[in-house]
Amino acid sequence: MKKEWIISISIIAVLVAGALMYLKSRKSTDFEPMIKAQLQQVIRDGSNGLYVLDMDKIEIDILASTVIVHNARLSVDSARLKVLDAAGIAPVDVYSISLSVLNIDGFNIDDLLNKRNINLHNLTIKDPAIAIFHPVNKNNIPAKDSSTLYERIAKSIGHFSLDKLVVDNMDLTYHNIAAKEKITSFKNVTMQFSDIVIDSLTQYDTTRFLYAKDALLLFNNYVFHTPDSLYTVKADSLALHASNRELSVKGLSLTPRGKKEDFSKQLTYYKDRYDIHIAKATFKKADWYHLLASEGFAAEEALLDNGSIEVFSDRNVPLSGKSKVGNYPHQLLMKLDFPLDVKTITLNNFTLTYKEVNPKSQKTGTVFFNNIKGTLRNVTNIKERIAKDKFFTVQANGLLMGKGNIGATFSFDLTKTASGDFSVDTDMGPIDGTALNIAAMPLGLFEITSGNIKSVKAHVQGNNNMAQSSVLMIYDDLKIKALKTDDDGKLKNRGFLSFIANTFIVHDSNPRKNKKAVPQQASFERDQQRSFFFLTWKAIMQGIIGVVS
Repeated sequence: MKKEWIISISIIAVLVAGALMYLKSRKSTDFEPMIKAQLQQVIRDGSNGLYVLDMDKIEIDILASTVIVHNARLSVDSARLKVLDAAGIAPVDVYSISLSVLNIDGFNIDDLLNKRNINLHNLTIKDPAIAIFHPVNKNNIPAKDSSTLYERIAKSIGHFSLDKLVVDNMDLTYHNIAAKEKITSFKNVTMQFSDIVIDSLTQYDTTRFLYAKDALLLFNNYVFHTPDSLYTVKADSLALHASNRELSVKGLSLTPRGKKEDFSKQLTYYKDRYDIHIAKATFKKADWYHLLASEGFAAEEALLDNGSIEVFSDRNVPLSGKSKVGNYPHQLLMKLDFPLDVKTITLNNFTLTYKEVNPKSQKTGTVFFNNIKGTLRNVTNIKERIAKDKFFTVQANGLLMGKGNIGATFSFDLTKTASGDFSVDTDMGPIDGTALNIAAMPLGLFEITSGNIKSVKAHVQGNNNMAQSSVLMIYDDLKIKALKTDDDGKLKNRGFLSFIANTFIVHDSNPRKNKKAVPQQASFERDQQRSFFFLTWKAIMQGIIGVVS
């Protein structure tokens, strides 16, 4: 009996070993045609016959439960697309996909060949190229067919699950046919999806993104040049957590091309030069897909951290002679050719620097604000949103020249963009007047030799044509020195004018003896070739001049 058991066990061992060797050696030979046919059928069913799947080779390792697909291509059946479009059930977007390697881990041959359940562990796609074409149907509206993906593939698959999907080194190109074939391209994109389930329970689950419980899309080194070739827009990385609709951007910048001293040489007429860097920007509950399609953008909240904005103005460059009426912030917002709606934008730790070259002195003056914290509310051009709240507001506070606390609130009426109605309120705390010389000397050709500024409060009300200001400035011990530029380009004291100014023109304090400090009223007519900020600053300066003189 013992001998018989040994023989039986030996026979079983040989059979098992032989089967293993067969499966290991044969791999795809027996199963490749069946699996190809089944995958192609699933694609046809799921796309209503729109897509065709081709592939060069499938390697199947039954023992390791792996499948490797080489050089797969998903293409559109153009004849079928015409039929669907004529029937009013064509999708808005179509896709063209090619990939070098698709690796499936956790493959169960019985699942696929029985046409019911597919349960996979990991799926890795390497080096895919995806092109999205939008829109392809005649009306640019969603198809009438309201059936879910599960309902379309239910006859081929009863249940599909995938623990993790990784797409590595993807090239993504978006063709916006409606915008004269505008193309947006991304290189080296990574996508990670987890806990994908397609069945009767998840087909209507709004907490999932493309049937995944969580999804992460990573875009690295996104770069493009502005149409005028003056600037480069760059993002070091963009991370999209699609399930909770959160978009995070690191290393976002708008950088002038070329050196600062060469920027003005590229201009025929005057333009400000902007240099913007934001370390991190986070958008919550963001409508990222419409942003990709250049069809607008919406988000509940935007958080911008650690940024710097530098504006450089060379007044040697002639003005264009063209009016800038209609270019206030809220007017530009309403002119955008795509819908924008962000409820709140929060700024944290920003620096704003303004530099201007004075054509008389050929010197550069600088005004800067640092440690800025601010909030922009109701940033929208959506009529329904404006009907509920007509004001776009900006509130910010920081340090002037790194020393004086200053706060400002801008209010723009979105229902009066034709007339450009706006208001500004500013409040500055104590600062040593000499700290302002970095701007006063090169731009105003005067030097503050002493001055204790205790507070400045200003209110500005303006429109397309002018601005009125009310300014209350409290200070004492103010002395100035008038300057001129000599032949060597150096600033020198104009002694007599300085004496006249300090003796007869400039009041050394406010309030003056036995008098009460009252706000100074002023107005300034807009130079229509100048900007919104130029008008605002001039209106405030008119009030300050009225206080000190």
